[in-house]
Amino acid sequence: MCQLAAQEIPDALTLRVSLTYETSPSLQEATTVNYEWEFDVVWENFPFLLSGVGTTVGLAILSMLAGGVLGMAVALARISRLRILRVPAYCYTELFRTTPIVVQIMWVYWVLPILAGVTLSGFQTGLVALSLNVAAFMAEIYRAGIMSINRGQTEASLALGMTSSQMMRRIIIPQAITRMIPPMGTMWVSLFKDTAIISAIGVTELMFQAQYLAVDTYRPVEIFTITAVIYFVITYPQSLGVNFLYKKFRTQE
Repeated sequence: MCQLAAQEIPDALTLRVSLTYETSPSLQEATTVNYEWEFDVVWENFPFLLSGVGTTVGLAILSMLAGGVLGMAVALARISRLRILRVPAYCYTELFRTTPIVVQIMWVYWVLPILAGVTLSGFQTGLVALSLNVAAFMAEIYRAGIMSINRGQTEASLALGMTSSQMMRRIIIPQAITRMIPPMGTMWVSLFKDTAIISAIGVTELMFQAQYLAVDTYRPVEIFTITAVIYFVITYPQSLGVNFLYKKFRTQE
């Protein structure tokens, strides 16, 4: 049985919590663990913690842009009539969509220098790995949007004498983009959170700063609590934006 009791303390930044665990009524034994929440250390190091936000945001933006461009190329290859383009594009998307992103990051960081003789910094490694991962998912978003357009649009465009590239640029993609925007927004929110994994290779983004402070101050509970709040404050408005996009661009069947 667990009993929870809280004692009020004059210091507004400190909360003492007492946890009493009884292993067995017959043993009449109890263990009490006291923990004091001290957020002073967080506020003292708050600028240091926030210094990682810029890296987090920058990495997310660059990865989204690079992944978006590469994803479009892969999507066009997926719907190409040429087997030599379709097969590699299919293998690429399935490989990056079915393997953990942390494995992809570690592979780029450790294996790529061995195979290609190219050594990347932590930030560059994160950018490459996240961009490749995002491109695989974006490719499927693009492909689904393009394939959702009625085939009659394609036939009418070709009947007017348009080339395939003109049809795609002038007719298909402009209509498909409204269907792509909502899932693209969801992909962005997910990517923003995934940047925390880059801390595993020493990139000084928000999570890395939090881990450093937790070790340095011996206050992981307070540090990671505030870090979670920072992520929420930044991500929640983006989530609301995605919900708005879903409502605005929702396709009526």
